[in-house]
Amino acid sequence: MAKSVLVVGGGPAGLAAARTLGKLGIPTILVEKEQKLGGRPVIEDYHTLIPRKMTPQQVIGPFIEEVQNNPNVDVKLGVELEACEGEAPNFKVKLSNGEEHEVAAIVVATGFQHFDAKRKGELGYGIYPDVITNLELEQMFSREGKLYRPSNGQLPKRVAFVFCVGSRDRQLGVTNVHCCRYGCALSGLQGTEIREKYPDVDVFCYYMDVRTYGTWEYPFYWAPQEKHGVRYVRGRIAEITYSPSDGRLRVKHEDTIVQRPAEIPMDLVVLVLGMEPSEGTKKLAKILGLAQDPDSQFLVPAEDAGSNIVSNKAGIFIAGACKGPIDIESSLSEGEAAGAEAATFIGAKVSA
Repeated sequence: MAKSVLVVGGGPAGLAAARTLGKLGIPTILVEKEQKLGGRPVIEDYHTLIPRKMTPQQVIGPFIEEVQNNPNVDVKLGVELEACEGEAPNFKVKLSNGEEHEVAAIVVATGFQHFDAKRKGELGYGIYPDVITNLELEQMFSREGKLYRPSNGQLPKRVAFVFCVGSRDRQLGVTNVHCCRYGCALSGLQGTEIREKYPDVDVFCYYMDVRTYGTWEYPFYWAPQEKHGVRYVRGRIAEITYSPSDGRLRVKHEDTIVQRPAEIPMDLVVLVLGMEPSEGTKKLAKILGLAQDPDSQFLVPAEDAGSNIVSNKAGIFIAGACKGPIDIESSLSEGEAAGAEAATFIGAKVSA
């Protein structure tokens, strides 16, 4: 009877699961399709993580170090799960590097992908260089340490954040009606960072409504306005265009508070992207026979499990953003829970 656990995904949730299993002395195989651990925050060079305002290395780095240094965890980079046969606790899995293993349980932590802003053509992404995404703004901060307009390298005088791009959008159909959960808070943080470093730059946030969950309300909504002068505008964005006469963008919108149309010149527009299931999540759902939400296609837990970590397949546990939008600290917690569930499952089967 196999006593190992396979963890698929080396982002926050997968790392936390592998760390927990390794500390419990359980042989663990961690596969990650990229060439480094850490998931999107590390691979894509996020600058500052909410809510603790720390870098990815500060938050995720200790998990990576522990996993890499634990002899119970076998880390395989550039590797994916290709096939799975059998049932728990005797899964036979085949990896893309040709290896085959017998494992008693599987933790799926395959994460998410960012919405492709080009699907919202009216917002000008991919057409106007000064329309960027919040991910690209993070990379400006982390890789170059400065704010600038891609079109000319100059400091913008006005920056606009456009919320809910690719989320809560019925025009895209039923696949993107969910809230991204993180965007409102991250925009408040990014707007604050801009105002702190460049006090002469005006920052505007265009929102449908603001959803700063739990204790995020004051630091990422009220403080940006009251302490740092970030301006919030409740409005629906109709179109973003470019004016050759002054080289600036035009944000056309309806101000839904005063109920009138407006067109405001901006130097830089930041699109706040929604979250979608990663291709790896969709692939694993097929390979493992995991239940998915019929609309969003995120993984869903078993209806009778009483836990959002337990999948519809015995011995398979799901954690993190493969189940839907989630913040990084919650992903770490879910990964730890999934690792503990897998360990308990193995213990029950081995002692039976």
